[in-house]
Amino acid sequence: MTEQKSNIYMIPIEAIQSMKPAPAQNQFRDYPDVITVQQAAVLLGVCKNTVYKLIKEKSLPCRRIGTAIRIRKKDVQLFLRKAS
Repeated sequence: MTEQKSNIYMIPIEAIQSMKPAPAQNQFRDYPDVITVQQAAVLLGVCKNTVYKLIKEKSLPCRRIGTAIRIRKKDVQLFLRKAS
């Protein structure tokens, strides 16, 4: 008997669909209402420098607390909706 090799193209569509990441709303649930630049970068799927650029361009609102930058989770969600 010959052993059958697995082929990614032979995986049923249902199996592939079940591997999809959770909807964006679920990923936001684990974060506080006010997040850091690093957390925003993770949620947006970009690097921190891109988040700083979005802030500088005033595309992503933020608040400065001393030298720290904080972003409302709501603003990140709104940015993603507008970008879609």
